Amino acid sequence: MRKWFSSSAWVLVAAGLVAASGAATADVQRIDWHNAEFEVPQVGSCPKQVVSFTGGAGEAGDRVYRFTPDKPIGHVDVTGEGVEDALILIECGPRDAEYSRALIGVTTDPGGTAPRTLGTVVSPPVWTQVPEEFQMFHHDIAVRINDFDTGQGHTEHYRWASSAQAFVRIDGQ
Repeated sequence: MRKWFSSSAWVLVAAGLVAASGAATADVQRIDWHNAEFEVPQVGSCPKQVVSFTGGAGEAGDRVYRFTPDKPIGHVDVTGEGVEDALILIECGPRDAEYSRALIGVTTDPGGTAPRTLGTVVSPPVWTQVPEEFQMFHHDIAVRINDFDTGQGHTEHYRWASSAQAFVRIDGQ
């Protein structure tokens, strides 16, 4: 049976692995993501667009974006380039409606000063399927998806594909 770490425990494990491996500490940890402006990739029905966050929430067009409450940001090298990137659970939807949730990957520009979006790791097709937890092992990202309609969950596996400059699903689904 696979042991799932809560997101907060995962962050500690990831930080320890990066420190132990000697990977460069990333500039992503210096960015105050909850108060930053960056391009958010597609989340459910919300299009890719630049969002200015204040206190973990922002609006763009007719959409409301927010960092998922009580879910920490994961810092780990997802691209294999030797520097940390950030994995963030983001929610988005029209005002006064149900929000969709996605796991996105972000990093910084080569100078380490400005946020740069890598892309969407996973954005389930309906708002009732929700990414809840994630962990990373040897550059593979395992994401636990809960389905509110069925009360069950499943795991999906992703990896950064440098040739495609995108996250790709690797578990054959």
